[in-house]
Amino acid sequence: MKIIKTIAEMRHFSRECAHTTAFVPTMGYLHEGHLSLIEIAKEHAPIVIVSIFINQAQFNQSGDFESYPKDFESDIKQLEKLDVDILFMPGSDEVYPNGIPEIKIDYPRLTGVLCGKYRPGHMQGVMLVVHNLFQWIKPSYAIFGLKDYQQYTLIKHMSKDLGFTTEIIGGKLIREADGLALSSRNVRLQAKDRNNALEISKGLFSFKEFFRENKNLRVASLLQKLRSNFASIKTEYLGLYHTETLQPLRAEDQVSSALVAVAAWVGGIRLIDNIIIEE
Repeated sequence: MKIIKTIAEMRHFSRECAHTTAFVPTMGYLHEGHLSLIEIAKEHAPIVIVSIFINQAQFNQSGDFESYPKDFESDIKQLEKLDVDILFMPGSDEVYPNGIPEIKIDYPRLTGVLCGKYRPGHMQGVMLVVHNLFQWIKPSYAIFGLKDYQQYTLIKHMSKDLGFTTEIIGGKLIREADGLALSSRNVRLQAKDRNNALEISKGLFSFKEFFRENKNLRVASLLQKLRSNFASIKTEYLGLYHTETLQPLRAEDQVSSALVAVAAWVGGIRLIDNIIIEE
């Protein structure tokens, strides 16, 4: 595996590469969720590029940025085992030599809900760095996990609207054996909190089963059941959302399909999860 640390070298490789490339952007501290995205990349292109860059622009609290878990040595070993071709690993001074720029890419309706509503500037920071990575790497495909469904949706819109030729592919949400959605934040959960966190996935799975048996109910009634499943969890948001526009479904609507999404606080750790329900 070749490790590239400068934008100039990454641009040079992209210009000279005669093969189709697939790209997986990460912030490191890799887990099975990331590795599943790399496997998807390998199915789509002969050259796989992975980036590791902890993007300060997407952290709306400096403490979160400073405490983000890191294990670059382990990351590199895992990528080598998967025969990743290129690891792009620039430093902050390389990506933002003059500090984080003031320019913003935004879709107010899409960023004003879900995580974007409660983490101001986060999604704009994600789009900024992904935009730059696409410019430098010029991948044919880019793979994003569907655990962060809002991020996936925003990147699809940005790529299309700004004329990138990169095809955006969603990789399914990967869970631990007990159902908890895989996240780099899970390692920060204390034992008792780890057990409490299981109520998130249990609540979603139970609601999905309820919907299968009650598809004629309107959103208001479905929301009542959904909220009852999370009565013991401190939620930041919880609801039914349109799978394309991300807007909350109206109380009077009947549901043919929906994104069921939640952000919850467990032991001081913010966790997100979602499922899709369909008729």
